[in-house]
Amino acid sequence: MGQNPCPECRRPYTEKDLQSSRLLRNMTGAVRQHLTKQQAQMDTSPTQAPQALADMLMCTDHEEKLKLFCETDQKLLCVVCRDGEKHKGHQFKPVKEAAQIIKGTLKGVMCFLIKENEQLNGLAQKQAIEVTMTQTKGKNLSAQISAQFEEMHCFLKKKEAEIKKQLEAQEQTVVTAMCKNSSMISERMMNGKELECIFQSALDINQPDLFLQWWNENGFRRIEAMKIKNNENSHIKYETRLEGLNVISNSFFFGPYETHLPFFVCKAMLRAVKPVPELLSIKDPGDSYLKVSPGGSSVRQADRQSNYYKDYNPGVVSEQTFQSGQHYWEIEVGNKLDWSIGIKTDVKISSKKKWKKSDSKDVYLNLIDGQGYTLSSNGKEVSVEVKRKPSKIGLYLDCDRKQVSFYDADIMTLIVVTQYKSTLPCSVALFPGIYLSGKNIDPVTICSYGSDSACSP
Repeated sequence: MGQNPCPECRRPYTEKDLQSSRLLRNMTGAVRQHLTKQQAQMDTSPTQAPQALADMLMCTDHEEKLKLFCETDQKLLCVVCRDGEKHKGHQFKPVKEAAQIIKGTLKGVMCFLIKENEQLNGLAQKQAIEVTMTQTKGKNLSAQISAQFEEMHCFLKKKEAEIKKQLEAQEQTVVTAMCKNSSMISERMMNGKELECIFQSALDINQPDLFLQWWNENGFRRIEAMKIKNNENSHIKYETRLEGLNVISNSFFFGPYETHLPFFVCKAMLRAVKPVPELLSIKDPGDSYLKVSPGGSSVRQADRQSNYYKDYNPGVVSEQTFQSGQHYWEIEVGNKLDWSIGIKTDVKISSKKKWKKSDSKDVYLNLIDGQGYTLSSNGKEVSVEVKRKPSKIGLYLDCDRKQVSFYDADIMTLIVVTQYKSTLPCSVALFPGIYLSGKNIDPVTICSYGSDSACSP
């Protein structure tokens, strides 16, 4: 190093003339230590930061402390920012006052979340109970099925396995839906719990400016997302996560295999089992165009000497009425071209009445000449696809679930199932169909599998 002029006195000096300054060394050491401590404080979480960190909340544009909170933009400002064009006409509050106001808002959200999370927890517990009840019922039904199959011959073991497989599949379907619903409830509850923790942590921030900084960066956005858009109800501010959630009840039911298993399975054994379809007898309406058998088991159109009232199609109802339990019958329709079979509600106590298909609450499966099969239910008539023409129709009435099922009783397959709305007792209704110039004169017969079967008229 050569000679250089001193910046103060301009006299030349060499490297040997340079000496260390103790005062300068102490000053630089103190600054270095202060910067190291300050960096460590910045690395800590906001809730653990000491008061010294508050001194660092300075405006990056004007190097002024952030003493104001802009209510319009929901952000911290300095006094210089307030007077700028960017915030002209905005509303401002001191940070302490703004923090108290916003903390009050946050506390309201917390109360909402706590109450809703309690409700979600209750739903989750109820759903878990319903899952257990469904699984228990499935196991009980499986045991019932096994016990009934023990009474049958060896070849029915194959049928038992098939039906158990259907039971397990149906049980799994119901349980899967319940578990999925339970997971949805739990997921929403966990999301609510997470928000609850986040908001609680924010409420624990003691420094107003730090709290408002959190509000600007995170809290305001989350609260706004929770609010109801275009809200017309001032009493409810926030979107509920209970919308669309409910507990799927223990509605598991195995249909005829639960209540009429032996008959449905052992039909393959040429009617060699019991129980069999219930006995049923028909009321004679005293209509000259109908002929009811002496035993009250069948009805047909009476022979006619003319074509008057050729489209007249009166019907009959059963003597018995049904308002509870599950019931099954089979009706022989043979090769008839036109008929209707179903359930009639609001049947008055009268032995002499001409019945017509007029009440929208009634349910009928119809074969209409030249048109095919239809279902009349709840005031509507819709087409029904039937793959083969059955000679016997199975009618399954579930009064407890207000459900009517029609089966092809020849091969024991379901044709259609529907609901009915009436709370009144039901009767079985039979309509032998229009006369069709004598082509549709065969009777509609209630099948009996006992020893006292009645004859057709």
